[in-house]
Amino acid sequence: MKKYSPLIALTLLAGCISLAPLRANAQDAQNAQNAQNAQNAQDAFEREWYDTCYQKKPIDMEKCYLQSKELVEKYPASKYRANADKNIKSHERNKALEKFQAALNAFFTPPQNVAKLDQLFSSGEEYLRIQPGQQFVIGQMARAGAFSAMGEVAYKNFDKVKSYAETALKTFEPAAPPEGWKKEEWEPLREIVQAQMNQYMGWLLIIPTKGDENLALDYLAKAIQVKGKDVIGWKDPYNYVLRAIVYNNRYIEARKPYDAMTDEQKVSDAGKEILKKITDLLDTKLIPEYARVLATATSKETKPYYDEVKPAFDTYWDNRTGAKDKAADYIKNYADDPTIASVPIPAKPPDTSSLNAPVPTTAPGGVKLQTAAPGGKSPANSNGAKSAPAKGKPKPKSRRRR
Repeated sequence: MKKYSPLIALTLLAGCISLAPLRANAQDAQNAQNAQNAQNAQDAFEREWYDTCYQKKPIDMEKCYLQSKELVEKYPASKYRANADKNIKSHERNKALEKFQAALNAFFTPPQNVAKLDQLFSSGEEYLRIQPGQQFVIGQMARAGAFSAMGEVAYKNFDKVKSYAETALKTFEPAAPPEGWKKEEWEPLREIVQAQMNQYMGWLLIIPTKGDENLALDYLAKAIQVKGKDVIGWKDPYNYVLRAIVYNNRYIEARKPYDAMTDEQKVSDAGKEILKKITDLLDTKLIPEYARVLATATSKETKPYYDEVKPAFDTYWDNRTGAKDKAADYIKNYADDPTIASVPIPAKPPDTSSLNAPVPTTAPGGVKLQTAAPGGKSPANSNGAKSAPAKGKPKPKSRRRR
């Protein structure tokens, strides 16, 4: 057995100690080289990304989008991270808007149906997750929903449409155009939204849900305040059809205690008082409202409203006036401006001896919102059907050249 030598051990230890710094220096050099290589790769990628997104014309937006996503994934600390994020968001927003616009156009390409409407809603909600509060999308979703619920599509999710309508009314409340909108683009769409969404809110309380009629009349009054082109707002006969339904309901209710009376009670003071209320309702509310419908339902598209209301108007007019020859001139009073105060009819006094209270006719309302009304145009091609305002893509302030 060899004897242990302290001298040999010390020599070997010294050799190990002298080699350690050499290995550390080599590792540091390798790390530095790796870091420089990584930086060079990043610089090269950033130059390529910059050229793709800002230099080469025309800009390949799809390629810019993919490279921006790659930059964010590979180099999250890049000085161009903020610009890449903006490119990604802008591209996704534009794609979502294209998808929504395609769904909007598809829905208003006959035949309309619930499946198309659901696709429109889905694409709109997808877009609003990317750009919340975008007015164009909010307005068109609400319009398509109201058009469908009130029209032949017969969409039944009234609460969903109500939510869209309320959001649209709030969004389009400001008269001043928001950022990114021109006055000539904002005002026509604002008019349409204000008129149609208030009409929908009124319709909702009158036709399918039988809610607060006074609130319904308030909504319809707001719709009628809009003096838009074509038949928007004040010259939309459907607003007056809806109001006539309310007044007809009130007429029926007013008749109930009178109809329950005996002939002897009807000629009593109490009977005469009730009869006066009934005829006042006819003379100042229902007959004038029917006349407004007839005065405004003059197009091919709105003729169903005219046809539905005309028999009721004739019945009540003949009963209250006995002057068929004066009916046409009375209707003309509302032709230029149907919002004027109700014109007095040439009514004869209540004929209590004949118990004169006309039997209610069938209330209007069987005819749904017509395809081309209100506005005469679908949301896909009407005033304000512009693309969402898009801001220009900001260019990086500087780029590194390596």
